Amino acid sequence: MTKMNRCYYLLPEEDDPVRTVRNKNCIGKVMFLTAVAQPRYDAEGNMTFSGKIGVWPFVQEIPAARRSEYRARGTTEIKSVNVNRRVMRR
Repeated sequence: MTKMNRCYYLLPEEDDPVRTVRNKNCIGKVMFLTAVAQPRYDAEGNMTFSGKIGVWPFVQEIPAARRSEYRARGTTEIKSVNVNRRVMRR
C-alpha cells in the first residue's frame, strides 16, 4: 500500500520501493483496533508490563474468484471490512 504523493530519498545501492497497487486512485483503507493499558511497575520501579496489548486489522482473507495476469484463481486476497457494531463486538 502507498500514499498518492510520497518522496523517497534512497542511496544508490537501494532498490526502488514496490507499489502494491496499480493505480494511485485505488489505494485501499484498513481500520485497526488497538488495545493499550497503563504500564505496571513492581515495588523496585521495574516495569513488569509495558501496557501494549495488541493491534488487530479489520480484514477478511478470501480466495480470488477469478484469475488475472497478476495472480491465479483461488489465491488468498485481503479485503477490508466495513466496521459496525456487530463487527466490533465479534
